[in-house]
Amino acid sequence: MPSRHPVFHPASLAASTALAVLVALTLAGSPSAALGEGQPTVLQQLRELIGYNPRQAVGGSRSGSAVTVCLITPRFAESVDGIPQALVSLPSPTLLAAGALSEVRLEQDERILWQRRGSSSEPIEGPIPWPLPPLQPGESVLLRLRPRGAAGADFADIRLVAAGEAEQQRALALLADPPSRLAVIEREARAGRAALASELLFSPVEQPSEALTELQQLLIAGACGITPAAP
Repeated sequence: MPSRHPVFHPASLAASTALAVLVALTLAGSPSAALGEGQPTVLQQLRELIGYNPRQAVGGSRSGSAVTVCLITPRFAESVDGIPQALVSLPSPTLLAAGALSEVRLEQDERILWQRRGSSSEPIEGPIPWPLPPLQPGESVLLRLRPRGAAGADFADIRLVAAGEAEQQRALALLADPPSRLAVIEREARAGRAALASELLFSPVEQPSEALTELQQLLIAGACGITPAAP
């Protein structure tokens, strides 16, 4: 396997404005924006369509069952050998867990490919841009998350499996048009491709629309009950 060099570029979620204003400015004119009074807004509909990961218990007896991790993205859909598995379409998926983490690892064949440790004063928080070379089609990497309060050897594990080449190319093509990102996310979510919609939603974009930021925050709040702080 080629040598992998740790890279980490911290990122943060932008502050949001009122949801009604966002829908009016960003989705005006869209047929799906014409909702009756009392019905869910488009962004609220998308939040439900994209859905949430269940909280993952941290392994090990010393931490106890009360310690869990809320992984926002990637979405995982099945468990293999007791380990949740996420089929990721983008070769370089963003990693995002709510709350403070003490350690994040990416492992393969029991080898640590990348590792980052936080401290009591500076925990790991916010989205993590993919820190390794792009995943090859079918490649599998173990994501290990240790939240604050967990013992040093106790992690929540999620296996990331890269999609096939055709799906990777399709996902990259969808990612290549930032101005239409929200419309692409809506189309994928309504077509039942919630995992890809989640990957696209949290992928870096230089100038995210206010509605895109609002949808990110709706997902985080709905999944984990956490309101992200403004940068």
